[in-house]
Amino acid sequence: MTDALTLLWPAFVVAICLVGIHAYFGIEVLRRKVIFVDLALAQIAALGATVAFLLGHPVQSAAAYGYSLSFTLAAAVLLTFTRAWSARIPQEALIGVIYVVAAAAAILLIDRAPQGAEHLKQILTGNIVTSGIDELVFIAPLYLAIAALHAVLRRWLAHSASVAWDFLFYATFGLVVTSSVALAGVLLVFSFLIIPAAIGVLYADTLARQLAIGWFAGAMTSAAGLAISFAFDLPTGATMVCAFGAALAIAGVLYPLLCGDARLMARHVGMALRWCAAILLVGSALWLVAIPRADQPLLDVAEYVFPALRSGYLSRVEFATYEDARRYAERHRVEAERLNAMEMRSRSQGDAIDDVTVQRISSFLKSYGEMRRGEEFVMHEVRSRARARVRWPLGVGMVVLALLLMPGALGLLRQGATRLRPAAREPK
Repeated sequence: MTDALTLLWPAFVVAICLVGIHAYFGIEVLRRKVIFVDLALAQIAALGATVAFLLGHPVQSAAAYGYSLSFTLAAAVLLTFTRAWSARIPQEALIGVIYVVAAAAAILLIDRAPQGAEHLKQILTGNIVTSGIDELVFIAPLYLAIAALHAVLRRWLAHSASVAWDFLFYATFGLVVTSSVALAGVLLVFSFLIIPAAIGVLYADTLARQLAIGWFAGAMTSAAGLAISFAFDLPTGATMVCAFGAALAIAGVLYPLLCGDARLMARHVGMALRWCAAILLVGSALWLVAIPRADQPLLDVAEYVFPALRSGYLSRVEFATYEDARRYAERHRVEAERLNAMEMRSRSQGDAIDDVTVQRISSFLKSYGEMRRGEEFVMHEVRSRARARVRWPLGVGMVVLALLLMPGALGLLRQGATRLRPAAREPK
């Protein structure tokens, strides 16, 4: 536990700094409805870093940062004037063009560069877990200065829709993105920008409350993503991006329950789940009838949860054969795991294993694996033959169950039957 805290706390503090400044910019981005401006500027910064990389500068050097910042400020000037074109061309479309052109140019530049794939991966996902005090000494004063500048000038310029405010916004935003991409990568920076801000805007109306909710959600999600990546030895950047996506999904699900009509939401969710289950049952029934010997995922899951379901369509002989094969397959699996555990225990305790013993263990493992696959083939064959024999009654039963789950389906069937009865009774 101590090792985990020692490794992760600097990265967590860096993530807090990134969430703090990006949540504010994210709220402004959502207000302006230029959602992908962060991706565009981040990709421009990545293009500048790629140019520096090709010219021989290290990725984390001051020269690479200077190239990224220069490219980003040039893009900020271009974005400042896109509002004048937005009457005829949506601003988001122009931002998308900037992003795809920058991405294509970066790919063209690194196509023939040594370790180009690794450089591209570094740009996309970053490596925030290696961040430390040196990065904090640089970004913390920078972000505080930008926050203070916006706090002073926001009241004077923000509501005037002036070119000066647009340039100030895009230039400072580009400066933040350039610094962030070098630490966290394009994907995680976009998550820091949009997702905490979206959660804040979802649950609050004033800027102060939106920032408070966004900062809290971003901090908790960052901690969870770092912990999960450490516990399961996963790539940190990608894990944190997925954690932010899950946080937004959870916030969206909880919003109607916390801020809306909980009963109405529960009824809608229940209806949606019933329809999904009904569609899944009908699809599985048709798949079973059409190709009974193929894999049947729904039936497999149902039998895994309720093993007694097999006795409903297997004959006595088939059930006995299936259970016998299952027991032997489990026995072979346990024996193989015992041998693996014995070998690992011997190696961890420093006991040397001679070549003959290693060969014997390998031979036994191979034999157990082959015998287990043979028993599993018997189980699959017995089950497939039985399903092919009962596919029609089983498929019809699944369709009937689906009709029972469909909201209002039985009522529609009754109405249809009622309309057909008088016509059937008319004399010829």
